[in-house]
Amino acid sequence: MYASGLLGRFVVLCLGIWLHAADSLVTATIAPAIVDDIGGVAYINWTIALYQVGAIVAGAAAPMLCRRLGIRRVLGLAALIYGGGCLIAGIAPAMDLLLAARLAQGIGGGLLLSLCYLAIQQWFAPSWWNRLFGFVAVIWGAGSLLGPLIGGIFAGLHTWRLTFFVFAAQAALLLGLAALWLPAEVPQSAAKPWSVRPLLVLALATLLIAESGVSMRIPVSIAEALLGAALLYYAARLDGRSPSRLFPSQLLTLRHPVGAGLMMVFALSVATTGFWAYGPLILQVLFGTRPLVAGYILAAEAVAWSLGTLGVARAPIAADRWLIRLGAGCVALGAGGFTIAVPEGVLAGMVLCALLQGFGFGLCWPSIVHRLARFAQPDEQPLAVTSPETMQRIGYAVGAAAVGIAANLSGLAAGISIAAMKAAAFWVFAAFIPVLILALICAWQFTRET
Repeated sequence: MYASGLLGRFVVLCLGIWLHAADSLVTATIAPAIVDDIGGVAYINWTIALYQVGAIVAGAAAPMLCRRLGIRRVLGLAALIYGGGCLIAGIAPAMDLLLAARLAQGIGGGLLLSLCYLAIQQWFAPSWWNRLFGFVAVIWGAGSLLGPLIGGIFAGLHTWRLTFFVFAAQAALLLGLAALWLPAEVPQSAAKPWSVRPLLVLALATLLIAESGVSMRIPVSIAEALLGAALLYYAARLDGRSPSRLFPSQLLTLRHPVGAGLMMVFALSVATTGFWAYGPLILQVLFGTRPLVAGYILAAEAVAWSLGTLGVARAPIAADRWLIRLGAGCVALGAGGFTIAVPEGVLAGMVLCALLQGFGFGLCWPSIVHRLARFAQPDEQPLAVTSPETMQRIGYAVGAAAVGIAANLSGLAAGISIAAMKAAAFWVFAAFIPVLILALICAWQFTRET
């Protein structure tokens, strides 16, 4: 890759991935320090939720923007939005301004992540994809491991604002390297009309789903979740009729490999949110486990994802059917295993389940992107390679809301108690077994054709 002159481009993409990967965990780590300084504890969860909303909408819009502006300009725009959000967050005197800054950071971060997959598809030969995705997975794992450490250092020094300034400086570096190393591109002359309605409906649906996961009133929570799900479907229908789509046209056609593959990604993502949403709290209340231990179980999943992707870096394209089936099976086995390991308090079992989840995603993720690109219509290949990441984030949002509802129905809505926590330790995982079955069915449908 060095001889080809493409190394500089990939370095720029890797820096963008790093900013996005480390951001959420850094912010989650410094959240207590933020609340101590500017207040707003009732909205602290929205520092993460609004980032994810911005990332989902921006990730869906990335291919459309690149058709009009080119990758280099969109990446520069993403760096400016992300860096500006960091600067505003660093000087925010109150929680409302900080939340607006987090939304801007999410928009910039979501664009950076989708641009990575889009640029790899356009700039590099398919024979390079698995290896490049392996490097991306390593950077993602590093962000997951170092994010809490970086946040912990700044929080310990009582300088949480400096955290955002440091990330703003990295965004400025990214902007400079992009101007230096990325090629200028001529946008498509016949750009299709911009379609805003699907984006707006998608944003509203994601906000409603995020709110439903934190509402303490169960009827309201269920109503918001159902309305959000209905709006997601409506956004997909609107997008299917749009001249400039956010997703491949087969998104809702589960008999088509593209539709089945995206539904598989969505279902697996929904079903694997239980542990990171409630695992640390369950372990602390029921078994006195330190939060650091639960944190490293989550980190083990990220490391396993990286190792799984590296392990298939040189796998032939023809192996994608079996890698997807094996990967989806490992994810389902790990997610289902939490149903037994968490209620029993078996730490070794939880680590094994986390490793299976991460390793399974790592095994199949490059093959998912490959296969979606091959089965998509030629003019929709950019949409196909960015859609899995967007669908995964939507799945995480839906899963987090569903886990919150399951936990509240288990009794946590009335307050934390040993009895309610024991019930939640089972149902926040067992409730998603039907979703895992759906994911496996879609995986088989996705890989039927050769």
